[in-house]
Amino acid sequence: MKKTILSTLAALLLLSSCTVQQDNYSKRTVSVSGTGSITVEADTATIILSVITNGKDVSETSAENAQKMTAVQDAIKAKGIQKDCISTQNFSVYQESHYDNKSGKQVYDDYRVTNQVKILVKKIGMVSEVIDLALKSGANQLSSLTYGVTDTEIAKKQARSLAISQAQESANLLAGASGAKLGKVLSISEHSNIAYPRARLLKASAVAANADMALEEAAPTPIAGGSSTITITVDAVYQLR
Repeated sequence: MKKTILSTLAALLLLSSCTVQQDNYSKRTVSVSGTGSITVEADTATIILSVITNGKDVSETSAENAQKMTAVQDAIKAKGIQKDCISTQNFSVYQESHYDNKSGKQVYDDYRVTNQVKILVKKIGMVSEVIDLALKSGANQLSSLTYGVTDTEIAKKQARSLAISQAQESANLLAGASGAKLGKVLSISEHSNIAYPRARLLKASAVAANADMALEEAAPTPIAGGSSTITITVDAVYQLR
């Protein structure tokens, strides 16, 4: 009976010893990162612009704003921009005010109505024309112009392959430098980023300064298409053996 108990204890100790060795072995890993970037030409543009009106009567100011924004949207739709490519970003009505030092009171001024829309242009060559047409029709603030890419899947796959290759190359280099061999991948994660170029902002004051110009006689707004950079980063953990 004693021999049986001793044999069992010896087997358990041996099993425990093997488990510890396996745990130590599994902790021999190397963690690396790899990054791949692909640049693609933009094929769309997003314009955010506004119609801003000011007046003493809130109803008249709102009506004037609505009339101008309708003219803006009708004009760009007539040039081929589809209705579903135009969406309202923000609409606000508030009364401006200032503090009067003499009376020590807050003085209320004109009402300010802002209607901001986002326009998706699917043909880069139309961007300049859409901007000029919107300004001519009543828009008086251009907040941003951002370029985009319709299909990014192919570029993402290419960037991902570059990132994985770079990560594996780093892992092999580190494993060789430590006198080990690279084993299987234990974990891998991915992070992506798309950098869209933005044009310089055009402030409302700049538009207002040219409000009296005959826009139909002015030179077209020069707009150059941009490119977008798609970056994939992978974090990988490899086993060392």
